[in-house]
Formats: sequence, structure tokens, C-alpha cells
Amino acid sequence: MSKWGKFDFSEFERLSKTFKKALDERVIERFIQDFLLEMAYRAERKIKKRTPVNKDPKASTRGQLRQNWQVGRVERRGDAYQVEIYNNTHYAQFVEYGHRTGKDLTKWVEGRFMMTISMQEIERELPRYLEKRVTRLLNDLMNGRPPRKG
Repeated sequence: MSKWGKFDFSEFERLSKTFKKALDERVIERFIQDFLLEMAYRAERKIKKRTPVNKDPKASTRGQLRQNWQVGRVERRGDAYQVEIYNNTHYAQFVEYGHRTGKDLTKWVEGRFMMTISMQEIERELPRYLEKRVTRLLNDLMNGRPPRKG
């Protein structure tokens, strides 16, 4: 019969205790909420950069669409978390998706898709940011430091 040798499980036990402590102290939940909020603010910045501004000096709504983007709170719904990025300007959806125009509504103004494109970019970037943040969280937990934000 072959020998397997000795194996020191103390590091695994320490890792297990660290994770249990992190779960008990809701560290993971706070991490998820902070991460989602950070990604929402990144998305908001991208959206604002893409949002057109009416250059007409006589326009009463100059820059209003860009200024009105907001990030809501992170909320837990069942097993999922969500955060809302919204704009309450009444014409935001028309600028985003396009709209009919002209006297008889036969012309079409293309949408700018400022939110759609920005969210696609965030979805592509998310794994890289998440990996970096998770690595930092694990290092902090294993070294007995409180988890850092951002």
C-alpha cells in the first residue's frame, strides 16, 4: 500500500474560519453592495459623457438631460442585487432610442444609445474589476485587515 505522506490542513482551517467570520459579519454582502455601487457610478460617468447637450443658447433645457442622470440605492431582491441608473427628464427615452419628427411624423431621428452602449462597455469591463476587488478582499481577510472600499 502506498503512502500519501503528511499534509498540514491548518491553512485550510484558517481559510474556513475567515470565510465563516466574513459571512457572519456580513462582509460579503457589504462587498457586493459597494462593488455594484462603484460599477453604477462608473456607468453613470460613461452615460453622462455620451449624453448630448443642446447647443442652442436659447434652449431652456440646455444640459438638463446630461445633468439629470442619477444612481439609486443597491437593493437586494431575493438572491439578486440591483441598482437603478435613471433619468427623469421626460424626453430621455426619445434621445436614447430615437423618435419620429416632422410635421406629419414621417421623419426619424436616430437614437444616441448613450445608456445602452455604456452598459455594454461596463458588462465587458466588469470581470476585470471584480477579479481585482475579490483578490484585494481575500488578501485583506487572510491578513486580518478590515476590507477596503473601492
